[in-house]
This record gives sequence, C-alpha cells and structure tokens, in this order.
Amino acid sequence: MIITATALILPTALYSRIKLSEPTDSTSKILDFSRGSAVVLIVLYAMYLYFQLWTHPTLFQDENNIDDERTGAEEEEVAPFSLPVARAIAVLIIATLGIIFCARLLLDSAKGTAQDTPFTKTFIAAILIPIASNAPEATTIMTHAGGGKVNFGIGVIVDSILQIALFVLPFLVLLGWIIDQPMSLRFDLFQTTMLFLSVLVVNRLLQDGKYTYVQGGMLVAL
Repeated sequence: MIITATALILPTALYSRIKLSEPTDSTSKILDFSRGSAVVLIVLYAMYLYFQLWTHPTLFQDENNIDDERTGAEEEEVAPFSLPVARAIAVLIIATLGIIFCARLLLDSAKGTAQDTPFTKTFIAAILIPIASNAPEATTIMTHAGGGKVNFGIGVIVDSILQIALFVLPFLVLLGWIIDQPMSLRFDLFQTTMLFLSVLVVNRLLQDGKYTYVQGGMLVAL
C-alpha cells in the first residue's frame, strides 16, 4: 500500500516541480510520467496476483479458515458448485454491462441531486457513491468480523485497495492513452497527502495483528 501511495503522490510532486521551472511543458511531462508509472503498477499487480494465487497462496490463508476447511472436509464431502466456462463468462459479461449501465445512471443523476439537496457534487462523488458501491463488500466484512474472522475482513479491504490502486487507476490511464484522452495520476495535493497519511496509519495498526475497538476508533476518526 505504501508503494502504491508513493506512485500516486509522485506525479503530484513532479507537477509542482515542473510547474515552477517549465510551466508550458508540465502537462505533457506529467502524462508521460503517469503512463510509465501505470505500466509499472500493472506489472506489480500481475506479480502480486501470481504470488498470491500460485506460488505462495498459503501466506494469504487465515489459520481459522484452514481449520474450518479441514473440519468440514472430515465431516462431510460436498461437491463444489461450478459453472461451465462459457456460461461463467456470459454471466460475467452480463453483470459487467449491468454495472456499467447502473453506474452511468448514478453519475448522470449526481448533478441534479446536488442541485436539489444541500450536498455538493464533491461530497456525492467522494462519500455517498463509494458508500453505496461498497455496501455489499462492507456487509461481507462486517459479517465475517462479527464471526471472529477479522483477518479475512481486513484481507478483503486490503485486496480492494490494491486492486483500485494497482490495476483500476493505471488501466484507466492506459485506456485514456489508447483512445487519445489525456488522463494522468496527478491528484489534488490535499487528497494525495490524506492518502499517504491514511496508508501510514493503517499499515501501523495492522503490523501486530491485534485489533481492538480503540484502533477502530482511530480509523473512523481519520
């Protein structure tokens, strides 16, 4: 997480430096730097998936989950549910198209919502939409955490963060490059600062592997 946060902070820092020395050429240099960083981040994401799924999957398994699986296997053997590859791909495509359609409707309604309510477009985009879109994931995390599987819930959170930072953002930058739409990894200075500080706090709280309500209160306060 620290590496991904650093990769997102560097374009902002570089923009501030270039803007002072070469203000007329800052945009193109930031784009080139962001595209190079996007390629590096996607390569890191591919390495992370390979490491997690193939070479070292046991490092990402909770001991409680392993024990539960062994106990369940000893008590009863249940045939796993599976779909044919073609049907699974079709379901995935249909679900993706449905999500795109719903997301487009949601974004189109944000402007009208901001006009008819006291909420600003920034608040809707940065707070309300992420809460709504992450509601299923949050429900899963709270359910497992309530059942004592805190490590599983934290793993879901960390994996989600890495997926956004290592794949989604770099992919959008490269997609913009392909369709000739300039997109960079440069964000607002305040946003990148908050991101880096949040990653530092979360990394520090997760180091000892012990979680209490005080640590949860710290994260909520941040």
